[in-house]
Amino acid sequence: MQRALRFYAIILTSFLFIVMNLENISEANQGNIEENLDHATAHTYNTHAASIDDEYARALETSGIQLHSGSTYKADSISTESSLNHCKSLVYQTLNSLPEKHVNHLEDLTLYFSDGRRGLAGGSTLILRCSDISDQELTSVLVHEMGHVVDTGLNTGNSSAGKSKFMDGNTPVYQNDLSLRFYQINWENSEKLKNSSKAEDFVTGYAMTDPFEDFAETYNFYVLHGAQFKEMAKENRQLQRKYLFMKYFIFRGQVFDNDPYTEVAYNARSYDATMIDYDRNKFIQTT
Repeated sequence: MQRALRFYAIILTSFLFIVMNLENISEANQGNIEENLDHATAHTYNTHAASIDDEYARALETSGIQLHSGSTYKADSISTESSLNHCKSLVYQTLNSLPEKHVNHLEDLTLYFSDGRRGLAGGSTLILRCSDISDQELTSVLVHEMGHVVDTGLNTGNSSAGKSKFMDGNTPVYQNDLSLRFYQINWENSEKLKNSSKAEDFVTGYAMTDPFEDFAETYNFYVLHGAQFKEMAKENRQLQRKYLFMKYFIFRGQVFDNDPYTEVAYNARSYDATMIDYDRNKFIQTT
């Protein structure tokens, strides 16, 4: 009898040992499976994102725009293949979401990776900093700079019409330059505001710097904050004129709705349009 009890005790102990170890093995395996799944998911996501960047980077490279090495602008510009492709991808997606006529005037593009201005543009040339900047901000900066391309490159008059009071550096703005209608809303000349102008007549504080920044900031605001711009214009005659100028003369009736605003500040202005939140996913057109 005692021998039988000892036998069953041994069997029970062995069974419990096996069950306990099976639970431990199961927990360990489950942890490994979850860890492997997380790793696989992250790897799959990163690989997919890199693949998209590569695709859009190639699209930019074959778009007809002349791309220049960032080191031609800043000698200390250093990038990896992935960081450069990501920047090219963001640029392509942004340009693809703007009117084709505007983009077609951009001929030379430099993307650089070092300290310096976020963007610089004029005529058919644009320089963009790709480092130390979020995707959201870079897109907005590029839209602003495209405003300069449209203003000083696409919208140009000719000497036969005569010079106006406005000068873009050493380059005169001619009387038949389309942008002149915009400048004259609030500006006496390239450096002086009209006496009647006030802060509420501008979409941002930076727009009051000169008529060219006024144009670029207003261009950015129309594209990325169009609904808010339209609402603001209801309370200000000069903003209404600027909104209608952008809508009918620059964008040929096209309107944008990329602004998630919940309340319009009619009498307060942010200084820089590129730092204002907007819905990038709604703006970007991938087709």
